[in-house]
Amino acid sequence: MSKRLLIGVIMTDCHVDFQGEILRGIISQAFKSNCDVAVIAPLHNFSVNSVHKNTEKQLFDLILSEKIDGFIYDRNTFYREDIREHIDTLCNRTGKPVMLLDYSSHKNFETTSVDDCDAFETITDHLISVHGLKKIYCLTGPKKVFNAEERLRGYMNSMKKHGLYFDRSYYEYGDFWIEASKKFAARIISGKLERPEAIVCGNDITAINISKELIAGGIRVPEDIAVTGYDASMDGYYATPSITSYSRPNFQLGAEAFRRLYRIITGRICRKVQNENGELRLGKSCGCSENPQLRHNIQRMMKINSTNEANLLYGDMLFDITNTDNIPIFADRLDNYTFFLYKMNRIRICLTKKYIDSLSAADISDLSFRAGDEVCVVLAKSAVKRETESMGYFRSRELLPDYDDKNRNHPSAFYISPLHYNDNFFGYSAVSFGKEPISFGSLYLKWINYVNVALEQVRIKAIMNNTIKNTSRALLYDSITGMLSRSGIENEFAKLVSSGSHMGNNAEFIVVDMQAIKKTYYHSGEEKRNQTAAAFAKLVQSCLEEGELIGVWSSDTLCIISFKSGRDKDIYDELLRKMAESKFRADEECNIDFSIGLYTAEAKPDLNVSDAVYKASINTVSTYSTSESSANPQFEKLCMLRSRMIKNPELPWNISEIAESLYLSKSYLQKIYKSYFNKSIIEEMIQFRIDKAKGLLSATNMTVTEISRECGYSSYNYFVRQFRTCEGASPSEYRESQRANGTQH
Repeated sequence: MSKRLLIGVIMTDCHVDFQGEILRGIISQAFKSNCDVAVIAPLHNFSVNSVHKNTEKQLFDLILSEKIDGFIYDRNTFYREDIREHIDTLCNRTGKPVMLLDYSSHKNFETTSVDDCDAFETITDHLISVHGLKKIYCLTGPKKVFNAEERLRGYMNSMKKHGLYFDRSYYEYGDFWIEASKKFAARIISGKLERPEAIVCGNDITAINISKELIAGGIRVPEDIAVTGYDASMDGYYATPSITSYSRPNFQLGAEAFRRLYRIITGRICRKVQNENGELRLGKSCGCSENPQLRHNIQRMMKINSTNEANLLYGDMLFDITNTDNIPIFADRLDNYTFFLYKMNRIRICLTKKYIDSLSAADISDLSFRAGDEVCVVLAKSAVKRETESMGYFRSRELLPDYDDKNRNHPSAFYISPLHYNDNFFGYSAVSFGKEPISFGSLYLKWINYVNVALEQVRIKAIMNNTIKNTSRALLYDSITGMLSRSGIENEFAKLVSSGSHMGNNAEFIVVDMQAIKKTYYHSGEEKRNQTAAAFAKLVQSCLEEGELIGVWSSDTLCIISFKSGRDKDIYDELLRKMAESKFRADEECNIDFSIGLYTAEAKPDLNVSDAVYKASINTVSTYSTSESSANPQFEKLCMLRSRMIKNPELPWNISEIAESLYLSKSYLQKIYKSYFNKSIIEEMIQFRIDKAKGLLSATNMTVTEISRECGYSSYNYFVRQFRTCEGASPSEYRESQRANGTQH
């Protein structure tokens, strides 16, 4: 039998109905033509830049596999331009034919598109002919995007055909998402845009959010304004009111794209699968009655999905598969949870040799991935039974051993998705649904995320075990202060008592509780907290006498063991004196709140050190407080608030909502915040956003527009003005200066 063609499909968001229908068309036509399919299916659409998603990006190296004969590439599903350009480059490097979906034209690739114009004209015709509406607006997608322009053209054709008036104010370009629909609805509600009789929206998401905003603004849908969508998603039909939409012929788009690519590769015309043309789907948003059977089916499916997701979320899978430090046991346990994968026919968990080798190495080096890296199948499972894993390595350019199986009577389609955690790439999973031309659902994303977490835990536990075996002494010391750790204190105390080299019969356990360390963390971050803790511990250590032990019992507690009596008072007085001196040395400043606890016990080998330290911690004998803020219960809350603002400056922080959450008045909140941090909340928020923008400008190739959105600005111009005010230069000028200074990563 001659080798089957292997068609690579590059697409993300495969769990979404829209993409699922396209994939169903591609796979149906591929099976009809006796061809295999490999869907390179990342789990995210790369809408934002992050370490996590940059690691996932490495999956695209599989595009370079010599096994693949040609590609169907849904470029529109990838949101970031740098990702699209990266995939374009890889596709060009292969020299294989590439077929784009829903693209008007491309300088290097062929394109296939579906007729959105006629379908959108049909929706507009429905509003005019059935409901007698005349003043109709259109909110389409982004300008110069092929789908958006085609849908707008369909709207215009219908309005012209019926002789209805419209001008430039009647239609607007949006984003196929939430933000544009909110702004459009706000203009209608406020009266800035004259109220229409109906709005035709570029997709169901836009229609759902337009309806929500209008209803919240006191405008009834459909009584006051009728609304229609496009794509006929489940979300649209399940919305209130249900959205009148059009079930776009996505199946036909996928099948046609495959047929055209097949002809380019082979020079032959393949037999067509039966087309599934689109049709109008009625809902209540235009004033029609919906199909009760369809609503019942959708509700039933959503209930099934909800039940399965609840079983996954509240079940034992995550706890079970993370509780191991080796791959064979991990694979055995994961085998018990493949039943969550609806209609799964085959599943393969493939791990890189780099990852497997890392389990026996005493380091935590980053794990990257490139085409050609060695990979091993550690779990092979069919729908009904565990299959034998060869445990032999193969090159990732081979994709999967299944594609080389000469005994297969039927073609295969696998979805290949990345396994990774933060900046470490572990391998990839591959799932097949056998002869059924379907895609995976959202439950698969959660299942894969559990697998990712488990693989990271397996790696960490293995590394920790190796570290304990090979460098056990290192665990006796604290990494921040260099002093004895909890284990080190217990070990050294046991040595002293057993050898009899200590002086005196009793041991004083003196616990120094660094109460302010947590506040330092919330106020200034982890680095400052560690610096302060190390400086304070060094100061305490300088107050000790020869033969006394000191170490870090917990992250905010020091433990001193002395074999002399009354040492707690001496240490306290000496510490206060030295703290006062440290105020004049900025590099050693550690004037923080602390308390001292004391417990005295007979020094003997069987003494429970942990119990003695606990008793000392609850027997406070001395306390030192630096300022009024230490006693103010609101201070720590404000520090925690500030920490959250630093980490997430892009969120829509609202002073009234913050005040309400802290049970404070707005004016009092602003007053005490400025008294503690010397800046107002607004001033700090601006600075945090600008700091985040500076980091993105220096470390990424994101556009200034993308960065402004990433940092929480809805207005590009306002972001640029505010950046210039704070930094004395525009964002573009700042980026150029950083690159000139060699700080670009």
